[in-house]
Amino acid sequence: MKKIITITFSLMLFVNFLCSQSVVELAKKEKERRAKLKGKTAVVVTNSDLWNLKKQEAITIIEPAFDEASLSLPIEETEPEDTEEQARLEENWNRANEYASLLTLRMNELQQRFFSFENLYDRADMQRQIVETFQKLQEAKKNAETAKKELDSHKAKRRK
Repeated sequence: MKKIITITFSLMLFVNFLCSQSVVELAKKEKERRAKLKGKTAVVVTNSDLWNLKKQEAITIIEPAFDEASLSLPIEETEPEDTEEQARLEENWNRANEYASLLTLRMNELQQRFFSFENLYDRADMQRQIVETFQKLQEAKKNAETAKKELDSHKAKRRK
C-alpha cells in the first residue's frame, strides 16, 4: 500500500513540474495582455448605479383594434346565409384565440415583473393583477373552446 501511495504521489509531483509555468513566463504573458488592453475603456457598474435604474416593464401589451375585414377568411360562395354564419363563427373563434394569446402574454409579463420587484407593496399589487388576469385567461380559453365547437358543428352540418 505504501508503494502505491508513494508512486502516485511521485507521478503527480513529476506531472506538476512538467506542466507548470515559470514566474518569468507568466510575467511576460501578463505584460502582453495589459499591452493589448491599453487604450481600451471599460464600464464599471456599481451597486449604487443599479439602485438608480428605473424599473420598467419588460413587455407592454397593446389591445389591438380588430378589423373585421382582416379577420374573415375567403369562403366559397354556396349559400349566402350559410357562409355569413360560418364567417361569423370563424371571426368569433379567431377573436377568442387572439384574446387568449394576449392574456397569456400578459400573464408572462406580470410573472416576470412580480419576480423582479423587491418592494412588497408592489408585489402585492402584482399578485392581485396576476389573479385577475388568470381568471380572465381561463374564461377566454373556455370561450375559445366553445367558439371552436360551434364552428366545427356548423362545418359538419354544412358537409351533410
